[in-house]
Amino acid sequence: MSVSTLESENAQPVAQTQNSELIYRLEDRPPLPQTLFAACQHLLAMFVAVITPALLICQALGLPAQDTQHIISMSLFASGVASIIQIKAWGPVGSGLLSIQGTSFNFVAPLIMGGTALKTGGADVPTMMAALFGTLMLASCTEMVISRVLHLARRIITPLVSGVVVMIIGLSLIQVGLTSIGGGYAAMSDNTFGAPKICCWRAWS
Repeated sequence: MSVSTLESENAQPVAQTQNSELIYRLEDRPPLPQTLFAACQHLLAMFVAVITPALLICQALGLPAQDTQHIISMSLFASGVASIIQIKAWGPVGSGLLSIQGTSFNFVAPLIMGGTALKTGGADVPTMMAALFGTLMLASCTEMVISRVLHLARRIITPLVSGVVVMIIGLSLIQVGLTSIGGGYAAMSDNTFGAPKICCWRAWS
């Protein structure tokens, strides 16, 4: 085997490694056009994911339009503040990475069930929302405390367990999705739920 053949074979892995490298690393600063384009991408990607859980919960609980707008605005504001904290990484708080924080679909079904139970028990809208917000504040503090020792649970929370949890979350959202396709809870109240026109419009949109 000639020396040139050995050099060409050794050069191929180096070239493949160079081609697979990231364009911009963690501390790099891309030019302004690329930065603005990436920012618009992240903004559009996170916008729908942030407002959708709040919109589903408000529609399911029959909240007035003014309260729905207020909750959506709070979701966007909280997502922005939490994302800044996560990206900037003040001390032990935050990852220092472009990690967008937003509302989670994990809590859509529990909040709808909890709010529905409160409404069935005779609670008005302010009382129901106060109970839900208080529960969320307590649960978020608990989650922050648990996050400090979450790495110790990796032996218990295996990929199999995580996969089952994700599957259960998806299954719990089936009812919410079908209700939305059929016209939502407002359509249930005026007996237009499941009308062909509504279903076709929701499926098309």
